[in-house]
Amino acid sequence: MINSQRKEVYIPIEIKPREFISQLLLSAELAKIGLRVYLGSKKSIDDLVENKKNKQGTYLYKGGGGTINKFKKLSKLVSSIAVLDQEISPCLIDSGVTIKNRFVKGCLKYVSRLYYVGPETKKKASEVLEDIDASLIKAYGWPRVDIWQPSLHHIWKDQIRDIKKKFPQPFLLFTSDFGCNSEKLLAERCLALEKRGRRKTAKDISWFKNLYRNHHKKYLEFINFLPLLDADEDIPTIIIRPHPSEDHSCWEEDVRHLSKIHVVYEGTISPWILSSEGVLHRGCTSAIEAAISRKKFAILSNFAIKNSGSIASVISTEIKSLDTLKIWLKQRYEEKIENSSFYPLLKDHINFSNKKAAEEIAQDLSSLSGEKVFPSDLNIKKSTKSKIKIFFYKLKNKIFRKKDYVPKLPKKNKMQDGIKLLECKYFLELIYPELFFSIHETNKDLIKIEFNNLD
Repeated sequence: MINSQRKEVYIPIEIKPREFISQLLLSAELAKIGLRVYLGSKKSIDDLVENKKNKQGTYLYKGGGGTINKFKKLSKLVSSIAVLDQEISPCLIDSGVTIKNRFVKGCLKYVSRLYYVGPETKKKASEVLEDIDASLIKAYGWPRVDIWQPSLHHIWKDQIRDIKKKFPQPFLLFTSDFGCNSEKLLAERCLALEKRGRRKTAKDISWFKNLYRNHHKKYLEFINFLPLLDADEDIPTIIIRPHPSEDHSCWEEDVRHLSKIHVVYEGTISPWILSSEGVLHRGCTSAIEAAISRKKFAILSNFAIKNSGSIASVISTEIKSLDTLKIWLKQRYEEKIENSSFYPLLKDHINFSNKKAAEEIAQDLSSLSGEKVFPSDLNIKKSTKSKIKIFFYKLKNKIFRKKDYVPKLPKKNKMQDGIKLLECKYFLELIYPELFFSIHETNKDLIKIEFNNLD
């Protein structure tokens, strides 16, 4: 019965094009086993959790980056905190340094579960993380990987049609992960190393700064290479998809004089991969998505970071010149991931199970979510304190603009058009055509999901 007492899970989305569909899948799996799920922007979820009257439910955090005060405060508002890390990619062969720096010291004592994409990241996390018992670290896989499977490609039918209508000629998709594609961004990233997140050693800071400088250098080299691609008749149209963390206006300015190169950041990346003739990359997670999706993929090695320790680099065809790119363009690729030569390597880094990762995580989360409660959105405290506090904090930063102020990503890069009711209904009907979910928009960018047909 809808609006009855149920366990609750609160799922904030930080970057919509990266997380929305996979977290919607996880929400549905939680609802199927009797839980009530609130899915929304980070702001809408945090407003709900801070103002609800009960202290139950599980808050599913996106990963590292939060302060110890954030975790401490959350622990007083919910029965448990779990983390499904969206940034510890299966691409990372040696993820120890990245995992270690994801959490401020002391945060993990408030965390009841850590979910990782595969066995190797679980092993590394167990070795380098403090304040958490290894038994609380799980490797059920990623709901994002569930979405990449060919069995769910049909959910992108309308998006693929629209993309091909917009770009009727065959195109290649370049998935950017330079990160630092402007001098301004480079300076901000280097500053953020010292001002945000876990306190890092001088050695770690130096390592990351050198990495960021190399990314910016490679970006400039890539921009100088693009006119060669644009002028060659044998090279098709190229769609550049900028990373959410990049300066999109900088990209647009740098390619505006080119006729076959387009910068597009619309929706999630999956239908763009499926619409393309193939994926070009520098060693990012999109290569693994392409492999699982049976799309060909190649690395532009001249613009990648050498010895980056990326699985995407290991499994990809290497493109070093225009000639090798043209040869690759003529090759076909429709191989099942299970039949590939690199499948054993991927299995070390991705949990390929007979059950969906979303299903396994949902089952585990159900044991953490405390007591059953009536819907939190119907029983909240009326408070504007947090909104006033945020307003004055932003105003102070704009007025005084401290030297060490580090701006966050533009909202349009992170959330695009927000979390919409009709979009949730549309995808749930495609993924679960025979099931009926009760879905309500309880506030801006906040969706409540329950399952009607519980015995």
